[in-house]
Amino acid sequence: MIRHILLVCVVSVSTITTLLLAPATGAPPPSPVRPGGSAPDAKISGFHLVETKDGTKLWEIWGDLAEVFEKEGIAKVTKISNQVTVTLYSDQGKLTSRSDKATLNMQTKDVRLEGNVSARSELGSSLQTESLAWSAEDRRLFTRSPVTLTKGGLVSRGVGMEAETNLERARLLSRVQSRILSDNAGLVTQDVPRDRKGGTR
Repeated sequence: MIRHILLVCVVSVSTITTLLLAPATGAPPPSPVRPGGSAPDAKISGFHLVETKDGTKLWEIWGDLAEVFEKEGIAKVTKISNQVTVTLYSDQGKLTSRSDKATLNMQTKDVRLEGNVSARSELGSSLQTESLAWSAEDRRLFTRSPVTLTKGGLVSRGVGMEAETNLERARLLSRVQSRILSDNAGLVTQDVPRDRKGGTR
């Protein structure tokens, strides 16, 4: 029987995550395993979950409804009336994002956002896309979808992106166009090498 409960929980994991700040390898985190039409083991209304490692926050998520699939090791959080809110943490800073749904891999702690994704960093940088993945191992963002990135007065559009959590170091992978938000600014087109792949779509 499907359980409907209100859950607020904090998960602590003893393993230590090493923060990798080397240039992006272009390899996206594995996509969460998706249940092949199986029924959830639990449905949770008013979902709020905090994930930590070694006492440090990895992410925090709020959602109207979560479906937990214990065998697959995932939780799927979906919008009913309000978008799913996920705050991602790293030594670089934190990013607050909103989307129509999110998938949490409870084994790897990776997060995948889908549908009307928007995100904003503490420093004011922001992005819009249709899908975004975050790797808990190296605290990096990935997408293969079209993305719009705004940093200060510069707006860049492209397909595919790799970035640090706070968006201060970001790389659009192809079809990049940038413009400066001023009356006299024109459109600047930049060619990006395509020999490296972006993140999950």
